[in-house]
Amino acid sequence: MGSIIEDELFSSSVIKDLHALDFDYVPSELPHRTEQLKKLALLFKPLFVNIAQNACIRGPVGTGKTAMTKYFCQSLVQIARKQGKILEYVHINCRKRSTNAMVLLGVLNHFDPRFPDRGFSVQEMLQVLRTQLQRKEVQLILVLDEVDALLKKDGSNLIYDLTRFNDETMKAATPVSVIMISQKDVFVELEEAVLSTFKRSNIIVLERYTRDELYDIIRQRVDLAFHAHTVLTESIELIADIASDSGDARFSIELLWKAGLFADEKQAKQVTPEHVRAAKAETYSVVTETKLKNLGKHQLLTLLAIAKKLQKENVAYANTGEVEKTYAITCEEYGEEARAHTMFWNYLKEIEQTGFIKVKPSGAGQVGKSQIISLPDIPAAVLRGKLEELLT
Repeated sequence: MGSIIEDELFSSSVIKDLHALDFDYVPSELPHRTEQLKKLALLFKPLFVNIAQNACIRGPVGTGKTAMTKYFCQSLVQIARKQGKILEYVHINCRKRSTNAMVLLGVLNHFDPRFPDRGFSVQEMLQVLRTQLQRKEVQLILVLDEVDALLKKDGSNLIYDLTRFNDETMKAATPVSVIMISQKDVFVELEEAVLSTFKRSNIIVLERYTRDELYDIIRQRVDLAFHAHTVLTESIELIADIASDSGDARFSIELLWKAGLFADEKQAKQVTPEHVRAAKAETYSVVTETKLKNLGKHQLLTLLAIAKKLQKENVAYANTGEVEKTYAITCEEYGEEARAHTMFWNYLKEIEQTGFIKVKPSGAGQVGKSQIISLPDIPAAVLRGKLEELLT
């Protein structure tokens, strides 16, 4: 039994560095966040003349809020060191530390890992922090990630106290700056006294990534995490297409990781589109038996033709013209008369509306206005088996 586990643990893999696929991993370059980083740098320029700054970073899930903030703060610490300044950065996830006391304990543990986790009030912990910063002559940037969880649980008193640190017997050389991160606009939850310390111009809004931006992000992670030539370009294209519905980089990285695991499970030397489809099916699939049974016979035959074509060619996309030919052959196999071209196109549109397939222009290198079809939600082989069973 032990040898089976050991064999799996140390078997060959298409992945060379799992860390680069971790959600907490921060690459040395952040694709498509240059302008936002420049704005952050401009906002925090006064920090180098000992003036505290506060900012709020807002955006949907997977838009790089946490990664960008970590990248910025880590860079800022290094730059400050070159300038002879001591700058400390503490990142607190308020979903995990949702009270004022827990947040402060996390900050104090950064400076003193042995600081007791009980026996001090919030005001006493604030005083300890003030003393720590003054004694070490340290500037602090405190990042409150998912800050809405803290505001919901304990209000904005702590944020007010922290942003007023510099007014209360603090040396000018030890300011405290706060960066809030949230999916939504948290300014509506802040009291007027706190709002006065956060300028509206200090908000940085991150939009969802486009399909092409996601492609660049996935391409970067492939280069960092996988052995050379082990991930097909079509697989990257398919992941970008799937994740483009949400613009979520985290989701795209998760799909890449799971596709790599499926490739390893099959002892494959490359990550193919079929592995990507398997990853999507495991993560969240819209393909259900009920939805399939609600399709008409020729819709099922059309979908079967798509699955057969993708499986046979082991590709991410199939040309509509080639699928139509496969549809005609499939109809013949099942004793059905293939419908005309217009009806075939109607079937494609109806199937696309269910979420089973995606149809898009073929792009460069193709003649005319041809379209290509992808199957983002389920392995072609699995879908083929389900359809053949339904049609029997």
